[in-house]
Amino acid sequence: MNDLNNILTRQAEARGLWLAAIKEIQALQIDTSLFMGKFFCLSRRVLTQAADLEGILEKGVKSNPLEILQAEQKAFYAEVLPTREGQQSGYDFSFANPDFACEKLGRDFGQLLSVVYLSFRSCHNLAFTGQYASMLKAVEIYKALYQLFLDSNRDYATWKKIYVDIQIRDLEDATYTRSYMNNHPDFTFYRDIVMNGDFSDLRYLYEFGIYLADRDIQMAEFSASYPEQELRSISKYIVQAHLDGFERGGKDYKIKKYASLMFPLGMERLAKMIAEDLEKIGLTAMFKCPMSMGVNRQYNYDVRFANALYLDQEVADRSYKASVIFYDYYAELIRSNGGPVYVEVFGEEPFEPKPKETALKLSDEQRSIQMQLQGRISQYYNAKFPRSESSFCIIAFPSPEIGKDFQAIFRDTIEINRLDSNHYARIQQHIIEVLDQAEYVHVLGVAGNETDIRVAMHKLNDPTQETNFENCVADVNIPVGEVFTSPMLTGTNGTLHVEDIYLNNLRFLNLKIHFEDGFVKDYSCSNFEDEAQNKLFVEENLLHPHKTLPIGEFAIGTNTMAYKMARKYDIMHLLPILIIEKMGPHFAIGDTCYSHEEDFPHHNIESKKLIIAVDNEKSAKRNEDPMQAYTQKHTDITLPYEMLAEISAVKQDGTRLPIIKEGRFVVPGTEELNLPLLEI
Repeated sequence: MNDLNNILTRQAEARGLWLAAIKEIQALQIDTSLFMGKFFCLSRRVLTQAADLEGILEKGVKSNPLEILQAEQKAFYAEVLPTREGQQSGYDFSFANPDFACEKLGRDFGQLLSVVYLSFRSCHNLAFTGQYASMLKAVEIYKALYQLFLDSNRDYATWKKIYVDIQIRDLEDATYTRSYMNNHPDFTFYRDIVMNGDFSDLRYLYEFGIYLADRDIQMAEFSASYPEQELRSISKYIVQAHLDGFERGGKDYKIKKYASLMFPLGMERLAKMIAEDLEKIGLTAMFKCPMSMGVNRQYNYDVRFANALYLDQEVADRSYKASVIFYDYYAELIRSNGGPVYVEVFGEEPFEPKPKETALKLSDEQRSIQMQLQGRISQYYNAKFPRSESSFCIIAFPSPEIGKDFQAIFRDTIEINRLDSNHYARIQQHIIEVLDQAEYVHVLGVAGNETDIRVAMHKLNDPTQETNFENCVADVNIPVGEVFTSPMLTGTNGTLHVEDIYLNNLRFLNLKIHFEDGFVKDYSCSNFEDEAQNKLFVEENLLHPHKTLPIGEFAIGTNTMAYKMARKYDIMHLLPILIIEKMGPHFAIGDTCYSHEEDFPHHNIESKKLIIAVDNEKSAKRNEDPMQAYTQKHTDITLPYEMLAEISAVKQDGTRLPIIKEGRFVVPGTEELNLPLLEI
């Protein structure tokens, strides 16, 4: 491997070359009578804005008045903000938008240069983390393409080749740098901001170098004023949940040194407390870039397949090799990571993207290459750093964007997140004892809902010692409230229909998925008038890069308190899957919950029985052909209680044992779960 220190040194050395190149570009006399000239003029402005950051960064971001920081952000992000009705500015009129670029430059050049423009805009963020070699590459692309423009060369293949050649020239260095930032404790950029932050001075937010929306600033203000003792209590609860994941899985957290900490922009004060509490149990937090919805979700959606310009088998092989070399070189360090602590927010306005025919898409061959690349990297990583040795923890809180009831919802969410795990485990065990008698489970929707699906169960050879279901409480997966299994694929047939759901940050209306022997056979939604668009929307955003996926999980959520909160504030459509999945039956398409941990013993925490339903016919291929065993996908899709007519365990002789009837739990011992439902 190229020595990583040399790569990082080259990043720093590139700074002078970058600034010199910017001066060259600033001196250009660009003819803007053609739209291609306007493209280069606007691209120069974007690159210059990144160079202008030098003054802010040299002084230190917090040495600048808040007004200057706000003005710089406003100037840079204005052109990609959603265009308001009646305006002649914003994203609709930006070369970052493939529709606009193709209209002004033609389809081929429009698609290419909208992606090139994205690489120019990325220099703004790269400047904060000192990635000057990558920024210098962007300037090289600019100068080379501008020379073609001056030479009146309009051969698309030549333009594309120059962009692709420069873009992938240093692929290995880029992979090492990205891996270093994600996996190495020496990369402390984000950690230093948080641990040294004065949260009463909102200028610290601008040090991250990412877009700040009103919701992010409101969250930071709310967090800064939140009572110290209460926030510390939340932090301790999260860290204890991460620790419980080790202990309940029979894993030794003391052999670990680190935990990856992911948190939303604006919750840095809580993140700092989590890091401090992790230190108390011997784990150092490795901070990731704070999560944000970004400046414009349509913008992100339009460029999600930008790699279609250059993805081929050679690029995939180089990417895989570079990842393997990094993982091998830093194997001991990576293995000492105990897993992620993940704090997310919910409540943002649901995003319904506008599909664009001009946006780049992967070909079938590229989809296959990408799928194979993801599988190869995942297979290598999980073999070298087994999940059976690590834990994780995930928890969610509302965003101020959720509306006027934000603070009340925040308080209620904390209450839900802290429900008594042991108490729920005892209630849930009554459900599991009924489910373990089933040959299959029948889930049926109410009138008007087309859900009608039979989920095949594994056969228990010794029911006194074996179970199909995990009794899931609030350790790694907060809040409490579900029992889940990995169903058999053969014999799992039927339709799942969810009328309104938010998946992968996208809203799906009337999502229908038809299963045949456990695999997705057909699918649809009603987001758009055109049925072909609807199918493509589901395929690209739930299945991609696959054409089909298996059912990896079937579960029954029991957290009726969460359901009560959702109905109380009318926020059902705003809740994240983390909470939604605890509010009714859910089906995950993709891998099982035990992916890459199937050969490690798992026991029901209440009955102590061995859980045998840890794989299915697909993941059972892991020993013969691991590439065919896993999908690297797992998306939970929940049917809310009010859409549910019945869930019944059906025995081999046809006897039906109801779990839920007309939206109410009917298993003896579960009556308490109905109380919040009755209060609605």
